[in-house]
Amino acid sequence: METAQTILVIVLLAVWSCISISFLITSIQNLLYERRREKREVEKDKRDLEYHEKRMNDFK
Repeated sequence: METAQTILVIVLLAVWSCISISFLITSIQNLLYERRREKREVEKDKRDLEYHEKRMNDFK
């Protein structure tokens, strides 16, 4: 009976470790993606503003 409990505990710890590692990797990937997305949005807003200013100057 003790052997079965030991095996069960080891299996549960292994499963828990896999889930924890997966969650950690997902969190890191999401963090990196968000930072890149924010940089892209800032650059896009800058380009849009430049485009708008050029259009307004050409319009005059």
